[in-house]
Amino acid sequence: MELPSSLKPFFLLLFVSCLLNVSTIISQSLKQEDVLFGGKFQALYVIGDSLVDSGNNNYLPTKVKSNFAPYGSDFEGGKPTGRFSNGKTIADYIAIYYGLPLAPAYMGLSEGQKNNISTGINYASASCGVFPATGKQLGECLSMDVQVNYFKETIDKNLKKRFKTKPELSKHLAKSLFMIAIGINDYVFLYNKTIDPNEFAEKLLHEYMTQIQRLQRLGARKFFINNLKPLGCYPNTLARNVPSGSCNEGANLLISIFNTKLRKALAHFKEKLAYTSFLYSDYFKFMLGLRGPSSNQASSNLMDTTSPCCPSVYDGGQYTSCTPDSIACKVPDSHIFFDPFHPTQMANFMYAIGCFQERRVCKFSSLLLPSLRCTISPSHRHAITPLHLFKLAVTELPLLCSSSPSRRHLTLATARLHFNLVRNDIGCYIGGRKKKRREKK
Repeated sequence: MELPSSLKPFFLLLFVSCLLNVSTIISQSLKQEDVLFGGKFQALYVIGDSLVDSGNNNYLPTKVKSNFAPYGSDFEGGKPTGRFSNGKTIADYIAIYYGLPLAPAYMGLSEGQKNNISTGINYASASCGVFPATGKQLGECLSMDVQVNYFKETIDKNLKKRFKTKPELSKHLAKSLFMIAIGINDYVFLYNKTIDPNEFAEKLLHEYMTQIQRLQRLGARKFFINNLKPLGCYPNTLARNVPSGSCNEGANLLISIFNTKLRKALAHFKEKLAYTSFLYSDYFKFMLGLRGPSSNQASSNLMDTTSPCCPSVYDGGQYTSCTPDSIACKVPDSHIFFDPFHPTQMANFMYAIGCFQERRVCKFSSLLLPSLRCTISPSHRHAITPLHLFKLAVTELPLLCSSSPSRRHLTLATARLHFNLVRNDIGCYIGGRKKKRREKK
């Protein structure tokens, strides 16, 4: 469905407004105090599926590829790269926000290139998932454990050549961001109605968190966790629902069960894994939000939220997708979905706005904050918010106040630097006097 001509001027105005927001995001990322998750990351390492694949499947014997037009029509140079969109993915926008180069596909790098790269690599593979068997019906792909294996290989064969000492390597990994966006294909390929939803979610979560632990043992400390998308609201599902265009709430409920367990598991693991932080990205809620106020009816939104851009004439078939012979819509930015399974660059950009500028998609809930349970004296002069404590955690070791169960405390230097606090008689920090600015004579 193409955007009505009467709405094109308004849509153009909306698009220009969004472009202005891009410059806002980039300018904000230069200010350390405004950057989500602390910022100043040395690298971005991506573990995931087709949502963030930057071209790994190009080099694998599989039917699931996107290295042909019309994919990539709005990417840099207008050429297909293996990204399952007309342009940038959400992983690309994360890299841009943090001032990093776009993470290249691991499978496309020569050994020399791997030795020279220290700003991150993308290991994501379309059609694959957390379980090793997921997606293999369509050919070879890199499951989550294989991706982590390749990351370990990157450390052993490449990063150790660039960072000569163990402390240097550990610092690099601790100051890198690890994006995880995988798991939906496990439901697509392996789940059926004879399986108990909670049991399936538990097994999937167990394997998922096992790989998170592996990454943590390898040196990862900062995780950007993207939850699973609302499978019941994608074009390949919408076309078969009654009424047409409405979401399959049963499918969404299945995904919600996993997402709820995932968030709780991250809170639990944060307590177990020393000096490790998690940013939780609610991609499920974001994609539902693009439909409008209700997910059980076709949206009256300005953008087409039910049919893909490619193919422009969609028959609703479960396996119909965008092929080299497909004709795409003329204005991809008027659609949420580029093909029946993946978002457009515009939808990915809107995600970036919601995550980094509006701060409504990517949040640090109190459950996911590092363990800073310091009991501040009632006499403190200015409030210590969870955000303040989190900023400490991502810039310093997440030490605790001496009145907490672990009997540790923030260093005096840290307290003075960030809050101008002083330690009281019981070992907690309270508000010190604000430093007076020297007046120019």
